[in-house]
Amino acid sequence: MKRPCPILYLVLVCLVMSSCSINKIAVNSSSGLLYSASNEVEAETNFELFKLGVPGNLLLMEGLLSESPENLDILATLTKGYAGYAFAINETEMYNEEWGELKTEVGKSQALFNYTRAFNFGLRYLKINKIELNDLISKMNEPQGIAHFLEKRLSADKKDLDLVLFTAQSFAALINLQKDNISMVAQLPVAKAMFDWVCMKDPKINYGTCDILYAAFEAGRPKMLGGNPEKGKEIFLCAISNHPHNWLIRTSYMQYYLIPQNDQEGFLEQLQYLKNKQVEFQSFHIYSAGTNSINWNQESRLRFYQTLALKRFELMNKYQKQFF
Repeated sequence: MKRPCPILYLVLVCLVMSSCSINKIAVNSSSGLLYSASNEVEAETNFELFKLGVPGNLLLMEGLLSESPENLDILATLTKGYAGYAFAINETEMYNEEWGELKTEVGKSQALFNYTRAFNFGLRYLKINKIELNDLISKMNEPQGIAHFLEKRLSADKKDLDLVLFTAQSFAALINLQKDNISMVAQLPVAKAMFDWVCMKDPKINYGTCDILYAAFEAGRPKMLGGNPEKGKEIFLCAISNHPHNWLIRTSYMQYYLIPQNDQEGFLEQLQYLKNKQVEFQSFHIYSAGTNSINWNQESRLRFYQTLALKRFELMNKYQKQFF
């Protein structure tokens, strides 16, 4: 029997290693473009298309990540993608189940899965920058401890800020969806400090996201637990004035302040505003002879925020008798 040729083995190993290297180079050379292109999903105006189309793109990005496991562009894209999908799709389905008093929790279950996925990708990104979750937890009781720690290891460019923002959002959502887990609730200051750092760096990031966060944080807790609903209302109204085209601020105002405070008059006022905007939105995005002359000059990346706001508005309108 002939012995295997060692030279043949060497050639095969070199071919395999070369192939892996070429794949990694290809992924790394295009990841910046993929990251930039992924932001265009925010211009999507069809809720169902977003719901059906995004998961396949995320799985593709995970496949690319397997070729280059420390690629920051792909890790940032996956963190933002899974967090955004959990917030937009899974939480919307969760509200439909909750407000409709359905005996299912599919939306909540999927939200937990996808927020966890986003959180894990975010932690991988932070770990490459020498930031571990345990480091953040250990500093959560130090004044500005987490902010100073992040400041030393990250930049203020949009990718780093988005990464921290969506990692913090995922962390906070996981805590909020598991309020009966005391050890999770005890870590809420970490998520809040991460938000604080991002919002200090860019208060206007993502068209009022910081305002929604802080307003909901104040309005969503009763005074006995440290909340301040009136302060939350003030932040919401200021944010609506500063970002009039981000209708998601209005639906958040309805959900986190008007409904809990039993303010039916304010609720109906916002409902009517969104009904009018829905007519405008559909007139612009759905062709019908003679109706497409609206001068729609809003920032294109606001489109999905508006699409999601209208979806949430439809649910609130459908279930308004449950609220008052």
